[in-house]
Amino acid sequence: MTTTEDTKGSQETRRGSYIYGIVPAGVRIPDGLDPIPYGDQDGELGLVTEGRLAAVVSDVAADRALGTRRDLMAHEAVLNAIAQDTPVLPMRFGAVVTDDDAVAEELLAPHQDYFVRALEQLEGHLEFRLRGDYDQDAVLGRILEADPRIQQMREKIAGVDEDASYYDRIRLGEAISQAMDKLREEDAQACVDALAKFAVATEVKEVGGENGAVHLAFLVRTDHRSDFERAVDDLGDSWSGRVELRLIGPTAAFDFLPEFDAPDEAQA
Repeated sequence: MTTTEDTKGSQETRRGSYIYGIVPAGVRIPDGLDPIPYGDQDGELGLVTEGRLAAVVSDVAADRALGTRRDLMAHEAVLNAIAQDTPVLPMRFGAVVTDDDAVAEELLAPHQDYFVRALEQLEGHLEFRLRGDYDQDAVLGRILEADPRIQQMREKIAGVDEDASYYDRIRLGEAISQAMDKLREEDAQACVDALAKFAVATEVKEVGGENGAVHLAFLVRTDHRSDFERAVDDLGDSWSGRVELRLIGPTAAFDFLPEFDAPDEAQA
């Protein structure tokens, strides 16, 4: 960690090296990217090269706690921009070491073989995320059509005082929640069935939000990207009016880091 004096010479700022990810040596960082802020100043992205690898880094103030939305967005934006043209192993958000020498000596040098193998596996692949939200009226109609029992429960409490029907309303809410969970499982599987053939790996992720329908991640070969995007469009058309799909990406492979024997300290 280094220290620098401010313009008045009365204070010292302790610096650390923030690590975004690891790339093959010799790559170029795209222009126009904003790194995580260095204190109150704008930082600058750089590369620390060691052997066949390079780490994408920037200075951060060591005494500034990381974790703002701006910090997280900058971390992801840098990695996603780099991933458009070259394989990149994302580091976990918040990875800071003392200085650039530590990046080379403690991270890159001891784990060259592992990182090189991982980058080779990611070469020519991109990650996409697929999210979908239900149309509330349409999904309720599907639930009532599939389970007449729930429709009967609704009819039972219609026009009844809320206090008098309190427990019936709780049972109805629980029944609808269980039906939503089942519907989400079915729709996630439908996404896998329609899209997995165009991907080399698929992961079903937790859905967020009351109206959340599906959330999946796909690792797609770059030469299959057009076929994959076309299949997503076709699925969106077939679900029009009941699920609104959003395709996010391409991004760095946050969800598909290669798995083989990696030292704990080398985990990206």
